[in-house]
Amino acid sequence: MLRITLLLFILYCIPLIVGNNQAQAFFFVQEEKESSEEAETPTDEKKLPAKSMQRSDIKIVKPISIFEQQKSDLTHYFAKDKVQKLTAGTNEYIMIEDVSATENNKGVAILLPDWQQGLAQSKAINTLRKNLPLHGWATMSIQSPNKPNGYPSSARINKELIEQNAKALMLYQNELKSLITAAMNKAKSYPGIILVISKGSQAAMLVNLYKNNPDLLPAALVTLSAGMYSPIENELFAKNMATSALPILDLVLKRGNKLVLENALLRKKYATKEMKVYYRQKHINTTALGHYPERTLLIEINGWLKTIGW
Repeated sequence: MLRITLLLFILYCIPLIVGNNQAQAFFFVQEEKESSEEAETPTDEKKLPAKSMQRSDIKIVKPISIFEQQKSDLTHYFAKDKVQKLTAGTNEYIMIEDVSATENNKGVAILLPDWQQGLAQSKAINTLRKNLPLHGWATMSIQSPNKPNGYPSSARINKELIEQNAKALMLYQNELKSLITAAMNKAKSYPGIILVISKGSQAAMLVNLYKNNPDLLPAALVTLSAGMYSPIENELFAKNMATSALPILDLVLKRGNKLVLENALLRKKYATKEMKVYYRQKHINTTALGHYPERTLLIEINGWLKTIGW
């Protein structure tokens, strides 16, 4: 009986085992066939031959200058009715105009930031642009030209350094003269006096420009932390400021740049020596390093203008 049962079990299992092996073999062959078909069928990426990159294929885009970036920003962020274009020579500058917000118009203030500094980047200039109209002034905030190419010179020989600095500044002075001429012609359309407020090296360049071009003189000039990068230029700036007939308010921060403070002492020395009447130098206290307090700045400017009859 046991033998018969065993025989029946063997007869029953043999077909199952054989069938299972055949199924496994079928699936293995089928998978291998599919994989071989996939290998033979190229994908879309493999259909296109790879192209090697050549140097001539690489297009290098020239970076946009800071001057053009500033023009784009001013045009984009300021109200269209305030944005004007001022043509000076072969260049075109952006000018932001704000009219007086009072009944009595004192005049127009031309605001010029330091070179390569945007109108909104200079906190002092931007503060004056917003607040002077509330005190009876129209404002013309003008985009500043780029810093002179090659200044200050890195030449090791002193003679070459002086010559290269003088050449770079002369070219810049010509561009600045065209800009100030165009600005003054525009400012004359406003009632009242013309006041110029400038900052840093641009303020120093303006003083030198006015010394040689008295026909461009405004009624008064306010300088903010004025100074140049080299001792020779600062000496010339101090002499021109002291001998100019232009009324000048020379504002400096007590916690400002050490070089600016040294240059301010030099200007004070020359102004005292030349007995310049319409000159005042004022050192302003500030809690924020490098920033003019808004209220103090307006008080100093308005108070000084009253003392000289404006």
